Amino acid sequence: MCFGGGGGGGGLTAGQQIAIAQSQQQQQQALSDQQIQAQRDIADQQATFNQQQYAAQQAQYQQQQDQAQAQADRQSTYDTGRAQALTDATQQIDQAFSRFSPAYFDQYRQDYMTRATDPIDYQQQQAEKQLHFATARQGIASSQAAVDQQGLLDETRGRAIDEQTANAQQAASQLQNNVASARANLSNQVAAAQSVGAPIAGSTIDDVNNSLQTQRNAISGITSTAGDVASSLQAVPTVNTLGNIFANVLGSGGSLLGGIQSNQIMQNVNAGLAGTNPGGNSARVT
Repeated sequence: MCFGGGGGGGGLTAGQQIAIAQSQQQQQQALSDQQIQAQRDIADQQATFNQQQYAAQQAQYQQQQDQAQAQADRQSTYDTGRAQALTDATQQIDQAFSRFSPAYFDQYRQDYMTRATDPIDYQQQQAEKQLHFATARQGIASSQAAVDQQGLLDETRGRAIDEQTANAQQAASQLQNNVASARANLSNQVAAAQSVGAPIAGSTIDDVNNSLQTQRNAISGITSTAGDVASSLQAVPTVNTLGNIFANVLGSGGSLLGGIQSNQIMQNVNAGLAGTNPGGNSARVT
């Protein structure tokens, strides 16, 4: 039997074994290349995904930034518009009340004094006439008593002028307070009208413009009345007259002058009884 021949037919030659080894090596290399490529593909996909995610995040961040900037721009426009509306309203109120300068109140005080002094002067003129008539009738027009009574009239006039001067200053101060109060009231109404809109700007520029227009309309309804309010405060001074301020002086003066006259008559009578002519000439009793 020849076992060697059968065994040799089933074995691989060295060349075959090398070929098989090379084939296995190639297959392993191909599998390794496929795995490497797959890993590369996965890495590329991950990088692409990461890139897309980053781009999306950047886009979202930029969108948020743009929205924030747009809101800031709208808020700035809104704040500027509100401030301008308030400035315009304040200027209109100032213009309406510009007539009330320090010179105006000083003139008001002077007008008050003119209207207050005229009746005082008139009363004094009438009182002086009565005094002159009374002293003339009694023959003492040039006497010290007449001079004293004139002094009382002048003193009474001086006190009356002082009183009316204080009244004029008080009236001017009261008018000034009324003007300041009316002006402040209008300013407060403007501030209240401005508050009809929220302090935060709307989400669109149209919302901003509509809100500003609403505020302007509310404010204009107030400022349009500023001129009428200011005009209503202008008035001729109403003077608080002092009545007949010389009545007591004339009354006491008449009694005094009457007493003086009676005293002089008695002196003349006594002088006549003593041998002296009441007219001043000497008389001899025979």
